[in-house]
Order: sequence, then structure tokens, then C-alpha cells
Amino acid sequence: MNNAKYNIILADDHEIFLESLSALIEAEENLHVVSCVNNGRDLVSKVKESKPDLCIVDMDMPEMNGLQASEILLKSFPDLRILVLTMHKEKSLVKKMMSLGIKGYLIKTCDKEEFLFAINRILKNKTHFSEEIIETIVSEPKISGDNSGISKIALLSQREKEIIRLLCKGLSNNQIAGKLFISSKTVDNHRTNLMHKLDVHNVVELIRFCLKHGLAE
Repeated sequence: MNNAKYNIILADDHEIFLESLSALIEAEENLHVVSCVNNGRDLVSKVKESKPDLCIVDMDMPEMNGLQASEILLKSFPDLRILVLTMHKEKSLVKKMMSLGIKGYLIKTCDKEEFLFAINRILKNKTHFSEEIIETIVSEPKISGDNSGISKIALLSQREKEIIRLLCKGLSNNQIAGKLFISSKTVDNHRTNLMHKLDVHNVVELIRFCLKHGLAE
């Protein structure tokens, strides 16, 4: 039944690419492409008109690019789910998009399995950033003489260090719970405590801290 499907808007200025994406999505039982647009202005207009469950947006578009359109849309519709699908992976752009509140970021070279996985994950109100994007975000030079991180690490329990290593490997709360034979709620509590102890505010910052201080190994 069509009303049981999630409605998706695609925004990309390459017609053949749009057609391929649309066909891939329409082949899924739970997904429906309600509209395809090739510029940011039309994207904003169509979102206001049809209130989709998800927008899949490229950065390079005429009239209004993906960044500008996303900024406008997320100001008007803070709960709108946006998945970026682009060739651009500059750190400043990724950080800007994340600060706006996008739910996912993929590079166009990703395979269809990851693409569909990201869509379904975001539709469950979760996030998905490709490994390439995570590496881009966390690749910051180590600051010599920075002892603040060492003092924070000293506050961590052995169990918290175990959880942090598994988080850095991309495991979900449920997967970590299964590995450590604890509940998903306990993992969530540990993650909250970790962020508090390390003074970070999201999982990306947590992973960055871990890589910088060798906790992810």
C-alpha cells in the first residue's frame, strides 16, 4: 500500500543520476520517490508542498545549492530528515552541514547497500555518516603538550574504555551490549557518562577524542 511507504524527495542536477536513484529507491517496498528536482529552489518549494519523510540532496545544484537549500529548510522544518549525497567531502562543508542538523552524509562512490542502509537508518530517526566522512571529521593533527586529554582519560573506568573502543569501530548500542553481555540501556548510560567526562557533545567528537589520544586502538 502506497500510504504505508516513506515519501522521499531527490535533489540532484544530473538527470540520469536522478533516474537511477529513483529506480533504486522505488524497488524497495517501503520507499516511494514523491518528487525529483534539479535545483535548490525547487527542492525548497517541493518540501513545503509535500512534507516528505526524507530529502536526499546533492551539494552542486544551480539557482540554489544544497547547503543553501538545507539551511532554509531546516530553519523552517527542524525535524526534516536530510541525507547528503555528494562528491564533496571538505571538512568545513561537512561540519557546516552537520551543524545545520542533517541526518546523514554519503559520498557518491558509496555502494547501493550502504545507500539503502543509510536511508532506512535515518527513517528510524538515527544518523548515518560514511566511514570516509567520519575519517575526514576526525583527522586533526595531534597537539603536542596537550595534557588535558590525559587527565580526562584517567577518569575513565575499564568498562568505559571497552565501550569507547567499540563505539569507535562503529558498533551500535545493541551490538556493544551483545558483545559485553550488558543491556542496551547500560551502554547508553555509559556513553552519556563518557561524553560528560571527556567534555564532548556528540559521537563524532567522542570518536575524534579517542583517535587523538589512542583510545580507539
